[in-house]
Amino acid sequence: MSWIHIARKDFADAGRSLMLWALTVLLILLVAGVSSIPSLLATDGATPMFEDALSFLFTPIGFLIPIIGLVVGYQAIVSERESGSIRFLLGLPNTRRDVVLGKVLGRTGVVAIPTVIGFAVGAVVIVALYDGFAVVDYLGLLVFSLLMGLVYVAIAVGISASVSSRAKALAGVLGFFVLFDFLWEFVTMGIYWAVEGSLPGFDGLPAWYLFVLRLSPGQSLSAIALTLVDFAGAGDFDMTAAGRVAGEVPFYLENWFAWIIVAMWILVPLGIGYARFKNATLS
Repeated sequence: MSWIHIARKDFADAGRSLMLWALTVLLILLVAGVSSIPSLLATDGATPMFEDALSFLFTPIGFLIPIIGLVVGYQAIVSERESGSIRFLLGLPNTRRDVVLGKVLGRTGVVAIPTVIGFAVGAVVIVALYDGFAVVDYLGLLVFSLLMGLVYVAIAVGISASVSSRAKALAGVLGFFVLFDFLWEFVTMGIYWAVEGSLPGFDGLPAWYLFVLRLSPGQSLSAIALTLVDFAGAGDFDMTAAGRVAGEVPFYLENWFAWIIVAMWILVPLGIGYARFKNATLS
């Protein structure tokens, strides 16, 4: 058995535990249900535009996909350690690297397949209710959602590989989510106040502040969304846009650099998790 076989087994286990089916229903309700809201709210008799549905999807997707990724991934390895089944996986034989890679691939599939199905059903709803359908933009939003799922699954699996109990893994993913998805902007504002002696405005800001703000996975992913989806209002989701910086725009505030930050959010947690898991004594 290799990391590919571990990924297949992990994906199959999710199907048997009904996790895969529950996520499929949830993503169908999310994409199809939320995208239909602008049409239901329309009161002037005119058919809403495709852009209305797409823009309405951004916020709920940006909120729920990270939660789904963390929930799906945080027990990936630590639950095997607690149950003792990790010794079976490592005795087939597999290396601990195989386990980490297989788990992140399998859990990413558990998030990705329901997401694709949800978007497929959502496309039917949007075509039926709205005027126009921009295939490239819709696929861009799907790619953005899949990438977001991968990032947060990788973070959760990295945490799962780093700790010895499910309670610690749960605390780790909760702490991560609260810090980087809710408090990060306040943290960076605090740093700005300590350095500059005032609170930041909306524009004319120093590059270092905007860069620190963009270091959160959510902010870097929102910058990537601008390269994948093109519709009115999409820029509102990038709160660290280059237009807010004072002076010339440094390369690390360009949208392409956000891809590097996102890649680091995938590789670094997995690398730390693997290093700790590799050196852990399994009971």
